[in-house]
Amino acid sequence: MEYYFRILNLIIIYCSLALTMNMLLGYLGILYLGHPAIFGIGAYTYAILMLDHGFTFFPALLLGGVAAAIAGALLSLPSIRLKSHYIGMTTFAFLIITNNLFLNLRGITRGGLGMPGIPRPTIFGETLLTQASFFPVVLIITVVSLLILHRILHSPFSRVIETIREDETASKTLGKNHIKYKIQFFIIASFFGGIGGGLLAAEIRFINPASFNVDQLLIVLAMVVVGGMGSYWGSILGAIIIVLIPEMLRFMSLPIGFEGPVRLAIYGLIIILFMIFRPNGLLGKRTNIFSK
Repeated sequence: MEYYFRILNLIIIYCSLALTMNMLLGYLGILYLGHPAIFGIGAYTYAILMLDHGFTFFPALLLGGVAAAIAGALLSLPSIRLKSHYIGMTTFAFLIITNNLFLNLRGITRGGLGMPGIPRPTIFGETLLTQASFFPVVLIITVVSLLILHRILHSPFSRVIETIREDETASKTLGKNHIKYKIQFFIIASFFGGIGGGLLAAEIRFINPASFNVDQLLIVLAMVVVGGMGSYWGSILGAIIIVLIPEMLRFMSLPIGFEGPVRLAIYGLIIILFMIFRPNGLLGKRTNIFSK
């Protein structure tokens, strides 16, 4: 039973991570490849505060979101002035730099050894010792986050973002400060991505630099591509599919150490097939996200 609740918790958390990446990749329409660094900052902030500074669950989770939002704001400054693949190169470089910081700041992050034994959350004086007891907390926090993002993504603010995505010059002629809107969108996506990263750290209770590298980018990108770029419900559907499909490997007799590479190969194959045969994804709206 604990196994099934673990899968449910991961699905719910990845719904948030996929949607926050999709906000920049699909809704804003930029080649955004730095999201694992953003939610990795949220996860590391949460873990450090819980392990080394004795914070409780909710303050640590919130501060993880704030740290990720600050990182997102800093990442947005060079990114918003670039076009096309240059944005992809910049955000991908941010991912590599951040991952190396996780690896080399040993006094803070413990380097390649990672941070094991992240304390289980304590809510109202009760420690959540099982996956089943943590499930309602993950569900409530993520649902609240998704509802807030749903409101934002269906607001006049989001319509301005879509205008900027479709024709930035036209948005300028309407008097919209596209730089301000882009920075705000980066901050919002990064904050909720950081919250998701904190929940991920609380769920798996061990993080290291490998938890937020290119492999993780491939996983979240597959969720966005499968569900559909620029689609709210597509992000959720993509997260469900991508978390569940590789779980079937657990019921196959694969050699030891072979499951991980096969899992990543599946993610890569899914992305390739969807980009060729269904570039809109299952529920996506656009096919020319990368044409700018």
